[in-house]
Amino acid sequence: MTSVTTPITSRERIQMLDVIRGFALLGILLMNIEYFQRPLTAMLFGLDQSLQGVDRVVGWSVFTFVQGSFYTMFSLLFGMGFVIFYDRAKQREPHPRRLFLRRIVVLALFGMVHLFLIWGGDILLTYAICGLVLALFANSPARRLLKWGISFFLIPVALFWLGAFAMQAALQDPAVAEEVLSDVARTSEQLQAFIVHANEVYASGGYADIYRLRMYELSKLYGTGGVIFFLPTLLGIFLIGASLARSGIFTSFEKRPRAYTHLLRWGLLLGLPAALYIGFYGTRPNMLLPSPGSALTFTIDQVANFGLCFFYISLIALTLRTAERAKRQHWLRHLAPAGRMALTNYLMHSVVFTTLFYGYGFAMYGEISRSVATALAIGLWLLQLPLSRWWLERYRFGPCEWLWRTLTYGERQTFKRVKQAQQ
Repeated sequence: MTSVTTPITSRERIQMLDVIRGFALLGILLMNIEYFQRPLTAMLFGLDQSLQGVDRVVGWSVFTFVQGSFYTMFSLLFGMGFVIFYDRAKQREPHPRRLFLRRIVVLALFGMVHLFLIWGGDILLTYAICGLVLALFANSPARRLLKWGISFFLIPVALFWLGAFAMQAALQDPAVAEEVLSDVARTSEQLQAFIVHANEVYASGGYADIYRLRMYELSKLYGTGGVIFFLPTLLGIFLIGASLARSGIFTSFEKRPRAYTHLLRWGLLLGLPAALYIGFYGTRPNMLLPSPGSALTFTIDQVANFGLCFFYISLIALTLRTAERAKRQHWLRHLAPAGRMALTNYLMHSVVFTTLFYGYGFAMYGEISRSVATALAIGLWLLQLPLSRWWLERYRFGPCEWLWRTLTYGERQTFKRVKQAQQ
């Protein structure tokens, strides 16, 4: 059997997903911009309590309505993309799972370069690790994908509640309580001291200094149990996204037209109240000392993330569907080229802002307020929209997307667009 391993053509692309992906890039950047000027360790302490005035309004808004929901959106899109890639590969390639695994290995290489050499907040390597597990579900039907996705997603929630009740039981013993509370206080002080030190290094350190600090911070974040909570959540979101794609939701307007309305309604009814609860009562999570209260906050936060995510993407889908029925082009379609170059644009965020902020670049770390930094983030995203369109009018793929495809398929892909001869 002859293998034909070529990437999909532009006509085969699902523009709705490209639009959503382009929109997700904005949310990811609004979330990440905080941690281009703040150590990742500070994430354990929630919203930056030093923010005042407009900066606090901006920080609170992103924390409440963007942070978790757009991370969920980006992950759902990965799961959807997995099903689309795999199902199309089955029609062309005798070993589609092997092709997908090559694609994942290349993504892991991108992630390692990004994580180790540019910025510690990389998500690509984690995506690749979860993607290896996702490959085990390649031929699963939508319903099974959904069941497994929900199961994996609930694992961290269940562990948090079990840890909270176990801790409460242990604290009933005065001797144990004194020791535990002392350890928590000492750990909190050490983390706060590290954050102060990290701020100094990121602000004025050279590349080697920042690299060493980044490696140390990553070893602490991922080597102390954080992976137990993070990976199952991510895998669960992937599988739910794969289920949505395999059932036809967000891949075709006509297959499940009522699904958008249901997701929009329930996403808003569940997501908005949950997000507001987090915004008012969950800005200072106590991740070091689990309790029933913190477990409840964690659970509500997960509801908020999924609820708002579904509300946002369903609203986009319905808007595009209405425009299509009216046979008119909606301005949201201008987001599609940026979505098609999501990998390149995502990596460019890190290159631009680490160069702007870190000591080995323009050393503006801590010099720009949260509101101004957020404005810069929006400005870069707005710039990427026309630049992505300009690029794709001349080239078939973004530069990183081209390299990803070339390494995945094992042969050099055509890069430049062939101009049509004028009649």
